[in-house]
Amino acid sequence: MYNWRSATSLVLTLVTVVRAAYPAPPAEESGGQTQASEAAPALLRIRIVEGDSAVHTAGARSTQPLVVFLTDETGQPVANASVSVRLPEDGPSGMFTSGLRSEVLLTGVDGRAAIRGIQWNRVAGAMAVRITASKGEARAGIISTQYLTEPSSAQARRAGAESSSSRPQPSVDSAPRSKWVVVAALVGAAAAGGVAAAARGGRSAAPASGPPPAATTQPPAPTVSIGAPVITVGRP
Repeated sequence: MYNWRSATSLVLTLVTVVRAAYPAPPAEESGGQTQASEAAPALLRIRIVEGDSAVHTAGARSTQPLVVFLTDETGQPVANASVSVRLPEDGPSGMFTSGLRSEVLLTGVDGRAAIRGIQWNRVAGAMAVRITASKGEARAGIISTQYLTEPSSAQARRAGAESSSSRPQPSVDSAPRSKWVVVAALVGAAAAGGVAAAARGGRSAAPASGPPPAATTQPPAPTVSIGAPVITVGRP
């Protein structure tokens, strides 16, 4: 009996030593990706993997997400961690869909959280977005710088073109119609002018009513007559 207990104790001791020397590898999901840690980590690390120092148009809604990535002390992704995001109270800033300047998200199984849908205000400039992550007693924080800029002149011209395109436009055949209307008017004016000229010519050609005008009397031309020469011979 004593030898059996001693042997069992020796085996358990060896198993404990082997487990301590060779820890089991982390479990893997299908596809070879490491599963996120569900236990509260002793240390939490946070970093921005997408959208840091992004430039947005003032007064518009954000189209580029701000993505953070959380890992524990061993570098494994941390799932279901709380991520708090806070925007500035004044100056360049914005609001979330809730109408507040703060939002709380949870990381997914990949340890990531994406911040989306911020409605930016119309104050241009740089802003500091404060991001804080926590799980259990572990905490981590980071600041992301975002920039708001005024709409460019090209965007302003594009907006003006879009507003003008919304106005009713004349139909395609209105220009040819107006051209033919002008031509018809010109032809009609020319015809009217011809009729008026013909009327004036007819009036000048017709004989005038009333007595004919008196004939102009011209003085007779002077005449010169030469008579036959007369020679008179008297008595001697």
